[in-house]
Amino acid sequence: MKARKMLALVMSIVMLLSLAACGGETTPETTQAPTNATEPPVVTEPVKAEVSVDFEDGNLGYVAVYDGMANADASTVEIVDYNGSKALKVTNGSGKVPYVAFDVWSLLGENAANVASVEMTMGIENPDGEFYACSGEVKLWEDKGLSKVAYGWSVYLENKNPKVASVVLKDQAFSAETAPLMVVTLSTDNGATAGKANANFFIDDIRFLDASGNLIAADTSVAFAAPNGFGGDKDMSNLSYLAAATVSLDGMSGITGGAWAQNGVDMTEDFLAAMVPGAVVEIEYASATGDIWVVMPDSAAGWKRINSENGATVNYNNSKNIAQITYEQFALVLGEDTSTWGARLQCEASGDWEVYSVKVGQNSGLVRTAGKTLVDGFACTGGGWAQNGFELTAEQWAMFQPGTILEVSYTSANGDLWALLPWSEAGWMRINGDNGVTPICDGATLQVPYEQFAAVCGEDVSKWGTMLQFEASGDWEVFAVSICTGSFVNTANNVAVEGFACTGGGWAQNGFELTAEQWAMFQPGTVLTVQYSSANGDLWALLPWSAAGWMRINADNGITPIYDGSTLQVTYEQMAAVCGEDVSTWGTMLQFEASGDWEVFSVSIGTAAE
Repeated sequence: MKARKMLALVMSIVMLLSLAACGGETTPETTQAPTNATEPPVVTEPVKAEVSVDFEDGNLGYVAVYDGMANADASTVEIVDYNGSKALKVTNGSGKVPYVAFDVWSLLGENAANVASVEMTMGIENPDGEFYACSGEVKLWEDKGLSKVAYGWSVYLENKNPKVASVVLKDQAFSAETAPLMVVTLSTDNGATAGKANANFFIDDIRFLDASGNLIAADTSVAFAAPNGFGGDKDMSNLSYLAAATVSLDGMSGITGGAWAQNGVDMTEDFLAAMVPGAVVEIEYASATGDIWVVMPDSAAGWKRINSENGATVNYNNSKNIAQITYEQFALVLGEDTSTWGARLQCEASGDWEVYSVKVGQNSGLVRTAGKTLVDGFACTGGGWAQNGFELTAEQWAMFQPGTILEVSYTSANGDLWALLPWSEAGWMRINGDNGVTPICDGATLQVPYEQFAAVCGEDVSKWGTMLQFEASGDWEVFAVSICTGSFVNTANNVAVEGFACTGGGWAQNGFELTAEQWAMFQPGTVLTVQYSSANGDLWALLPWSAAGWMRINADNGITPIYDGSTLQVTYEQMAAVCGEDVSTWGTMLQFEASGDWEVFSVSIGTAAE
C-alpha cells in the first residue's frame, strides 16, 4: 500500500512540473530559454540509387546520332542542367525521328554481354511550355543495322515527367560483333501532331543491370567506336559506288554560294588526269533547293553548265546531299579532250548552297543490294593466295537464282578478293579474271552476281558443289557473307508526290489517290521509290481499284519487291505484270501494306537512270 501511495505521489509531482512548464503567463519575461531546448529535426535527402551513367562528368564521347534511317532527324546532343542534375538533352532538328546511339560495349567492356535490363530517366520538353505525351523506342544495333526488336518508353502524364523507363532484353544481348549499341528514339510526338513545336527529350541516370539486378559500372571516358555500317554508310541511292582510289579537289571544301551564284577553284593536275572515260565526279553538299551542278567558266566551248540544261543529267541520291556527274556527261558538253575544258571548276545551285567535298574516281561496279540474308558464322581469314571458307546448306544454295547477288564484307592487304567454288563439277574454279569474270569490289565489299557464278560453272546451282571459299593476292579477312535477292535501280528526274505520308498496322492498307498527271508519268522505265519503316522490314504496293481487281504488287502475284527496311522500289514493269500495261486501268488509288506496323515517309516517281 505504501508503495502505491509513493508511486502516486511521484506521478503527481511530475504532472505538476509539466503543467508549470506549460503555463506561459506565469513565466517572468527575464527567464531565458532552457539550454536543453529541442533541436529542429534533421531533414535527410533520400539516398540516390547508384547509376552507371549520370552525365555529371560532362563526358559525351560515347554518344552519337545515327542518320542511316530514311526518317532520321539531324538531331543535336548536349549535356545540360535538368531536374536538379546534369542530363543528356536531345534537340529535334526537323521534326523527324531522333536516333541517339550509346556505345554500350565501350562503356561496359566485356561486361556488356551480361546486361539483362536497362533503366533510364526520360523527360520531355515542349518548346511552347505546354505538355504533350511522347513515346519512343529502344533498339539494339544488329549486323549493320537496327534490330527489328523494339522496347518502348513513354512519358504520358505531366506529373510523371521525367519518368523512369525500364527495358528488359528479351532474346537479345550486347555483343562486340553484332550488337554493341543501344539506340534510343523519340517516335511519337503528340505536340507536333497537334501542330505545335517539336519536342526535345532528356536522358539521365542510366542503369545497366545484370540478371541478378546488380549494377554494372561504366567508364564514361571512352570514345564512340562506330560498328561496321553505322557512320560510314552514306545514302548512295541512285549513285555509283566509287573504287577506293579517288582524287579530291583541294580547296572545294567549305565553298559556299547564294542562289545562282558560282564559286570554285582551279583543278589540280592529279584531278584533271583522273578525268578519263568511266570516271565519276562526286560532290557532297547541302543546298536549300536540293540541287547542285558544275559550271566550267573558261572552257574552249565557252561558259558551260554541266547539267540537264545541256543534256547532262546530274544524278542525286534520295537525301539530296550527294551528286554525281560522269566523265561522259562532261564530254557531252565540253568535248572529250580535257585540255580544252579550262582550268577552273565551279559549283552552282538554284538556292543557297555549300560544298563539303569534290572528288573523282572510277565506278567500282558495286550496287545497292536488297533482300539480304546473312550466312551465320561465315567469318574466315587467309594469307596471300590461301583459300578458306565453309560449306553452305542446301537451303542457302537454293537461294541462288538469276538476279541474286553474293555480298561479302572484307579487308585485304592489296584490296582484292574473289570467290572460289572448289568442288564444282566444272572443276576447281575462281570467279575472277582467270575465268573471264571481273570481280566487283572496292577494297571493303565484294559482290558476285549469280550470272558470274553461272558464267564459270554453269546455270545449274546443284552442280556448283557445296563449298564456298575466298582468296586474295595478300593477307585477307572476311567478316560477313550475305545472299541478296537483288539490287535497287538508280533513278533520275524524281518527282515527289507531295503529302504522301501514311501509316498502318500489320496487314492494314493505307494510301491516297494520285492525280491524272501523276499516273500519266508511269511509262516503261518508270520507278516508284518509297521511303518507309516497318516492324518486320517489309513493304509492298497495292492497286486496290484496278480493273484486274484488288492487287498486291508482291510475291502473291509473282513479283519480288526490292526493299531493305527503309526503301522500297516498284517498277512500271512490275505493276504492268500484275495489272496490265494500260495505266488507265490501274485505278486512281495507290496504297501500301506490310506484315507488321509500318509508316511511309515519302513517295517519288522517277525514271531508271541510264
